[in-house]
Amino acid sequence: MPRATKKSEETTEEQQPTNLIYEHIADYIVQVFIKEDVNAFTESTLMHELLAYKLKDIAKPLMLDTIASVASELKAKKQLDLKKKVGGITQVKKIAFRSDDQYNAFISLFFEAVEENPELVDFIKKEQDFENFMLYCINDYREIWEQFATGIVEDRLAIERQKGLHAYRSSKTDVLQEVPTYADFIAERIDDVKVQA
Repeated sequence: MPRATKKSEETTEEQQPTNLIYEHIADYIVQVFIKEDVNAFTESTLMHELLAYKLKDIAKPLMLDTIASVASELKAKKQLDLKKKVGGITQVKKIAFRSDDQYNAFISLFFEAVEENPELVDFIKKEQDFENFMLYCINDYREIWEQFATGIVEDRLAIERQKGLHAYRSSKTDVLQEVPTYADFIAERIDDVKVQA
């Protein structure tokens, strides 16, 4: 059996935490789908796999765009009112996320983005200001994914209503197969997710 080289071991160790970040963010997004439509649960595994795979390419650039947008807002307003926007630090930390793993994944992605682009935040000098900035970014980023999921659910449920599937789903399996799956919607739309201006 061939021995792994040091470089491949480093790559594997480096990729593992990043992959976990995407897995937990995918968990968060799937839970939004299920919260909006309990029928999404049947597709949850497929949606999770698709999201985790696609997030590898778009999660960090989207976080960078979010950070840049919030930094621009902070420079213009001189202050971010976290309490007014989301109800304060506790709201962001505890209520928005179902697990510490999800919350920590969003924080890890934020720090990865900031470490690669420190110029985005080098104007923030105080630690408390930086924490508020981080939580504001995480909340905005979370909202982007929430809007992504809820928009898809609204569109899919509209199609189901048009086809008369909102009631008696089990007796209309043939018609249900004509409706795009949530995974279909995700695959079609995820590359277009961006920070709202």
